[in-house]
Order: sequence, then structure tokens, then C-alpha cells
Amino acid sequence: MVVAVAVVFDSHGRVLWGCRPKGKPYEGYWEFPGGKVESGESVWHALQRELQEELGIKALAGAPWFRIEHDYEHANVRLHLYRVWSFIGQPVALEDQSFCWAPLLADSLDPILPATAPLLPVMNQPEVMLITQCQSIGLDNQMQRLHEALERAGEGKLRVQFRENELPEAHLLEAYRAIVQWGESNQVMVNVNSTTALRMLRLGLPQSELVKLHLTEAHLLSRPDCLMANESEGASVHNESALEKVFSEGLRYATLGAVKETASHPGQKGLGWLAFTKIATKARLPVYAIGGLGWSDLASAQVAGAHGIAGITGL
Repeated sequence: MVVAVAVVFDSHGRVLWGCRPKGKPYEGYWEFPGGKVESGESVWHALQRELQEELGIKALAGAPWFRIEHDYEHANVRLHLYRVWSFIGQPVALEDQSFCWAPLLADSLDPILPATAPLLPVMNQPEVMLITQCQSIGLDNQMQRLHEALERAGEGKLRVQFRENELPEAHLLEAYRAIVQWGESNQVMVNVNSTTALRMLRLGLPQSELVKLHLTEAHLLSRPDCLMANESEGASVHNESALEKVFSEGLRYATLGAVKETASHPGQKGLGWLAFTKIATKARLPVYAIGGLGWSDLASAQVAGAHGIAGITGL
């Protein structure tokens, strides 16, 4: 069964939750509004219809996020999650259900539908990934840019990938430790690129000091033994089959690109947003768009189905 799921955001970043009414399976459980996609309907039209029928609001703008499958006792459901950021009307309980506005990780809501609860930490990941460039700009400038990016992105909206494959070895561990410490102090997620991690391990970094890995596509498909002991959180991919591998490996996100031509690959044509959407909408986890992108591309990326954006010089 295909189900349209609406994650409706208000101007404060809260989302709209509904509580299943009496007489329905999982009575009293909290969920996102939505329902079954009928024959001949697109997911978006089903989502608009369900929001109108359940809550009396009309969704104006939104985009696919990612999808997931879940086995209930009565059916296997494929949930298509859509972010909805523009609507008209005020929610009204038209089906005798309770509803409220609350954060994605709302401690006050219990119980939460079994298909939904495991998704919440995955959905709540930062929307912007800044990739370091200490080799080009120096550590002091990099630290300043991290502060600026955090201020611009906002609390909980930034993650950092430490990727320094050309930084001289004499400075590599110093830069890594400074950025990891900065992340801990500012509650910013830091992942280390798997190629950079191998360089640091060869320099004698204790395995226990490695933060969660961001795998290159090559390391995703064939991981070096010395990295297997460390938890991986995400990976870089360039096609649909590699994106499926990220999910099957139990990772939490992927970066997909390059969307546009980049300075590191001059003359190499990017995917473009249409091709990006075609791949990303099949994903079963959040996908960051990467490649020639900056702050002004965040909205376009999310319309195209991205969780957010990742970049180096553009951020």
C-alpha cells in the first residue's frame, strides 16, 4: 500500500502532528497526517486531498523528502514523506482526531506510530553540510568560516565533514582535533571523510579518536579493513545503485552530485536538478545535493527533493 505522508512545517519550524482517533488501528498513537494514495492519484495530489479532508488546510508548496517501507500486522506500507512549507487555512479536527504543533523530536508526544518513531532522528539531521578546506585557506580562516556558517545556518542546522586529503601531514592531526573540539563545543555534528581518516590512522591517530565516518563511494562499495571498526554515518554517491547501497548498509544520509559544474572538475557537466530529482526521490534516506552549490541554492535543492546542501567554497 502506498501512503502519502505530510510533514507540515509552520513559521517556527514546528511540525503538525495528529493523534489517531478511536476505532482506528493504533488508536491514540501520534503520526503525521496523510493517507493512502488512490488509483490514478499522484502522491502530491493524495497528500493535498488528505490534508483537506482531515484538517481543512490546502497545501500550496512542498516537495518529496524520502520514502520508507514498514510492515504492519495488516499490511506492508510504502511511506512517501513530503515536506510541506506553504499552506492556507487553519487546521481543524474534521475526523475527531487531536492535533498539535510540536518539534520533530517532541518528548511530550507518546506513543508515536511504529513506522514514524525510528524516522525522527533521521529526519532531524542538519540541512547544511560544510566541507573543510584547511589546505587552501589555513586552519585559522577555516575556524572563522565555521563560526560564520553556524551563525548563518542556525542552531541544529549545520554539520561538518572534515575532508583534508592534501593538507600536509604536519598539520593534519592538529586541524582535525581543533575542528572536532569546535564541533563538540558548539553541538555541531562532525564526520570525517574516510580517505582522510586513513591518512590520520597512518600518522598514529588512535582508532578511538575517529568520529563517525563519511565514506567515499569507493569505500562504501569496498571498505578497508582498518575502517570497519568505526561507525559510518553517511557516504558520497553518484548514481542510484550506490544510493541504494547507502541504505542497505544502515547509514543515515548520502550526498549526491555533482549537481553543477565545480571548480575541482572544470568542464565536467553536472547532473542538473532534473537528474538529481529522478535519483533522489527513490532514496530511502535523506540526500544532500552537492557540487557547485552555495547558500542561495538551499531552497532549490529542497524543491528538487534534497534534504539540504553540501559544499566547500560556496558555503
